[in-house]
Amino acid sequence: MPTATRANWIAALEEGLEPSAAARRSAARSAKRDTGRSPVHSQAARYYGREATARVPQVTVEVETQESRPELKVVTRRRPRRGAISAVILFAVLLVAVGVVTPMLVGAAATGVESSVGRLERQEKELTASVSALSAQVSALSAPERVAEQAEDIGLGPAVEVRYLELEDYISVAGR
Repeated sequence: MPTATRANWIAALEEGLEPSAAARRSAARSAKRDTGRSPVHSQAARYYGREATARVPQVTVEVETQESRPELKVVTRRRPRRGAISAVILFAVLLVAVGVVTPMLVGAAATGVESSVGRLERQEKELTASVSALSAQVSALSAPERVAEQAEDIGLGPAVEVRYLELEDYISVAGR
């Protein structure tokens, strides 16, 4: 049984191929260059060299010359595109809403917040002033002279006699 060498395998592979025009040109050039080389070397160079990239199997494809074309139709009047028109109008309304109305609403909301902040600051100043007035009034009413004067008006005065109670006489503890 003969041993299959690479060169034999390549030759068997290329046997059924028809070389392309580029492959024929490459073979002619390599034949001019390789006049003194061995045939095994030229076959390997043909397969592994640049020549192998030019060898492509030629496939013949039948091309239909007559293509079917749709029948032409004469259009006398253009149909309006209501869907496209309504989409454009909707997009324009959306742009106006986003570009004009939204900043106006944001500005109005900011103005409302600023006015409520100003109102709250005024209330804070008024409440601070009333707290200060009430604090001064509490200080004036809690002065020791004022407390003594009010006590005398309701009948209280300094103690004439001081007595101490002995609790032992009044409290009995269980078990004593």
